[in-house]
Amino acid sequence: MNTDKITDKIRFGKPGYQLRSLVYIALFFSVLFASCNSDNITRSSYYTFQEEMMGRYFMNRPDSFSEFRKLLDTTEVMGLLNAYGQYTCFAPTNEAMHDFYTSRGRSSLEDFSLDTLKKIAFDHIIKDEELGTENFLEGRLPYLTMSKRYISVTFAGFQTGDHTIRVNKTSPILKPDVIVHNGIIHVIGEVLKPTEKTLVEAITEDPKFKLFSEALLATRLNEKLTLIEDESYSYNYWNTYYDDVPRERLGTTIYVPEFKKYGYTALMESDSTYKAHGIENLEDMKAYAKTVYDAVFPEDAGVEDITDPRNSLNKFVAYHLINKQIGRTKFIIDYYNTSNTIQTYDMYEYVEMMCPKTLMEVRTLRSSNRTNVFNYNSTTGEFVTLTDNYDNDALNGVYHEIDGILQYDLNVASEVSSKRLRLDLASFFPELTNNNMRGIGDGVNNRSRFILPHGYVDRLEFSEQTVFFYYCYDSRLIDFQGDEIFLLEGLYEFTITTPIIPKGTYEVRMCYHSNGNRGAVQMYWDGVPTGIPLDLNILATNPSIGYELPGSNPADPNGYENDKTMRNRGYMKGPSSYKSDGGFYSNATVNVRLSSNVLRRILGIYTFDEVKEHKFHIKASRTGQFQMDYLEFVPVEAIEGEGID
Repeated sequence: MNTDKITDKIRFGKPGYQLRSLVYIALFFSVLFASCNSDNITRSSYYTFQEEMMGRYFMNRPDSFSEFRKLLDTTEVMGLLNAYGQYTCFAPTNEAMHDFYTSRGRSSLEDFSLDTLKKIAFDHIIKDEELGTENFLEGRLPYLTMSKRYISVTFAGFQTGDHTIRVNKTSPILKPDVIVHNGIIHVIGEVLKPTEKTLVEAITEDPKFKLFSEALLATRLNEKLTLIEDESYSYNYWNTYYDDVPRERLGTTIYVPEFKKYGYTALMESDSTYKAHGIENLEDMKAYAKTVYDAVFPEDAGVEDITDPRNSLNKFVAYHLINKQIGRTKFIIDYYNTSNTIQTYDMYEYVEMMCPKTLMEVRTLRSSNRTNVFNYNSTTGEFVTLTDNYDNDALNGVYHEIDGILQYDLNVASEVSSKRLRLDLASFFPELTNNNMRGIGDGVNNRSRFILPHGYVDRLEFSEQTVFFYYCYDSRLIDFQGDEIFLLEGLYEFTITTPIIPKGTYEVRMCYHSNGNRGAVQMYWDGVPTGIPLDLNILATNPSIGYELPGSNPADPNGYENDKTMRNRGYMKGPSSYKSDGGFYSNATVNVRLSSNVLRRILGIYTFDEVKEHKFHIKASRTGQFQMDYLEFVPVEAIEGEGID
């Protein structure tokens, strides 16, 4: 059974508008879910109270919500829910509230401090978004609550006939999709209680992972998982700083990030999985790690101190850790596998692990309908993936159980160094993931486009006059994962530090879009100019580039000869593996290979003698917009068989 998606969901949108237009059709449905197959899941009857504000809805139903209303009144959140706006509220019943008091050894709301009550209220409300069940994907929802925490949903009982959606794994939705004037309410049977434990605390207290926890502490890698939030970051300062920047573009407001949080992910084998592989204690793990990592990094084979990053056990544990907070749906399964992608092509994402000089490949296997496939072995077909024990929440991260031993062995190192690495620019910057910018948006959605302040992103440096934008997912654009970096007209100058790239000789390319409003730039790779300035405003059909629409030349029906001509001039068409949904660009709704707006510029062929990061420096040589989607690193031996995807 595949329950990753609910039929007819409107991805990332504000469903309230669409729901209201569909409400009378939806009233014909009387059962929440028609079948265990998510492709056949239908919505329950919509409950519509469009004349009532959300707060008024609770006030008018004391038999169900008198306690929740008291919570909202005491914390003064009721005024917010009686105002215009857009909200999603997970509303506990009176019975759920009383059960919560008892679980905390209290008898009433009055027994809690005001700060605690405010947090409880904020834990149940997502502001500026309306999320109906048709938006739900199994796992974390894409938007944070007012307390800056994620809410997750599960359909775990579907196989046994229980069609109840559960929130944060334990709280059942008793009545979904109550539509009010300013949002959507989901009535729940248990108060939401997100943990206040840090990631390390949550891991060490979970009895399934005693051995991994022991290794985490023994290597002292736990000390690298401590950050929660940069309290020195000031939203008010930066919001005022950018007062003079035109922030209304393409019909949506561009925002400054509200906060700067850190986050981590742990992928862990259970004790039983280790035992199945002959690993029953720390000494066994040391011996196993040595066989793997001494082969990949022979220069470090003599390092015995397990707290040293060069040590094999340290590497083994660190390869399970990521400095991004990645829920199940944000590896690759859903929020990057957008409607821009053509579903017959496999998708790839490359994640830097906290083990130095290592990557983890995450991919889909369309042929077997598998997602979140980690380190696929193209020879044996083996891979590691998540078990059903995923999205275990923590204050500064999330952890998942995996079904096999995750390791950076010789095979993995060979796989990632021998194939094209197409790296979305957003994957470079953990801050976009940790602060819930990457993987959200719909082009008209609130807070879906951002200004990145100076110093906000560690791998991004830019001049004082440069204003740097990140545009989140927008299916109308012709972007690989629907997102891009963008700069307004001006004499901008910036440097991007890439993730680590394996040793080898690569053709390096940049994908961008030309639209008549771009400038010209001088580019530098590791401090060396990549050639003369690139005029981003020249359309692909210009004779200097020579793009021909595939199928337009009878002598070259597939456009392959034209591909060779363009390569000789330093350019490539866009790939055939993604498209635009919105039709802003001619032919791009089929695939971007058919769009003369999408170009890949070949920066050059470079030999990297060591595994390391690289510097990509861009300086405006003529004013005008700048836009960039992704970089590609293609081993020269793989170019000939690369294909058009």
